[in-house]
Amino acid sequence: MKPTTEATWIRADRIRLEQVFINLLRNAMLYGRGFDVEARLSHANDGALVIEVEDHGIGIAAEDQARIFNRFERAVATKDFGGLGLGLYIVKSIVEAHEGRVELRSDVGQGTTFRVILPADRPGPPL
Repeated sequence: MKPTTEATWIRADRIRLEQVFINLLRNAMLYGRGFDVEARLSHANDGALVIEVEDHGIGIAAEDQARIFNRFERAVATKDFGGLGLGLYIVKSIVEAHEGRVELRSDVGQGTTFRVILPADRPGPPL
């Protein structure tokens, strides 16, 4: 995957995708321990749009990584970071409604990268 300046068209609900990016950026800033947050946009080999949000914060333990996408689930204590445990559930729900997927790479103490993959717009039937 390479960063690109080429246009990729996706069929999407702009308001819902804004919510995805806001939630991912908010998480990165909250759990990033004050370190820089990186956001990248690129294309996958199949033309899909790939957005990555990376922090260099507390990370997520392997045993917590699958469940944090469930409603009201969290990998850390509420008293330490606040929140309801809905942000990543909303992210996954919206991305899947757009026929995309969310991937996660994380190591405790090293940070987390969330990757959103959205399929490129495919030609539809004539209108």
